[in-house]
Amino acid sequence: MIRTQTSGIRVVVQPWERAVVIREGGIDRIVGPGRARRRRRESWRMVDLRARWIALATQDVLTADGMQVRVTPVVRFRVSDVRAWLTEADSPADAVYVLAQLAVRDAVAARTLDEVLATRADVLAGVRDPFAAATAELGAEVIDFALRDVTLTAELRHAFAETALAREQGRAKLERARADAAALRSLANVAQVLEAHPSLLQLRTLEAAAASGQFIVRVGDPPPGE
Repeated sequence: MIRTQTSGIRVVVQPWERAVVIREGGIDRIVGPGRARRRRRESWRMVDLRARWIALATQDVLTADGMQVRVTPVVRFRVSDVRAWLTEADSPADAVYVLAQLAVRDAVAARTLDEVLATRADVLAGVRDPFAAATAELGAEVIDFALRDVTLTAELRHAFAETALAREQGRAKLERARADAAALRSLANVAQVLEAHPSLLQLRTLEAAAASGQFIVRVGDPPPGE
């Protein structure tokens, strides 16, 4: 994001740049876009003001309840103060990277695993302002700071899969138990009706026999003397 010109009289500053002119060990002036003339003993540092994305390396972070998650943060920023960008750190972009890493660790460590998974978009909400203030001291403005990815370790994924399977198996058993209970209640009701009205059982028996073809049915006992 910085290029240096120490030779030549004519200097062209691009529309997306600002030139920091260093003369005799100090910053002499800031030059905007256009053609300019470089004086003797001047060093011109061209600072790129365009927005820049940094995708941080995936890092393993512990949540407030001791669970390990893997997060991939992204930062979008641009240089807002060219003087500070040149003087506050020898490698300001690397400093922004480190500050972002620390902010992510603080944010995840303040939340439980369930909170991180449920509110991924808001995980960094509590650290955005402190992170923006720290980067402002370096001469940068934070445009966006978010978690691109949040993933679980293999062990946690396996544990969650087992929990989900056990939950579904429990639901299936509960449904079967409910169905069995309903069937038993129905049978009990039928038994009560048949006990109260024996003739219904005889009628049902005749209907079943008639449906099967020829039959001989003996219903009840013959009257005495027959």
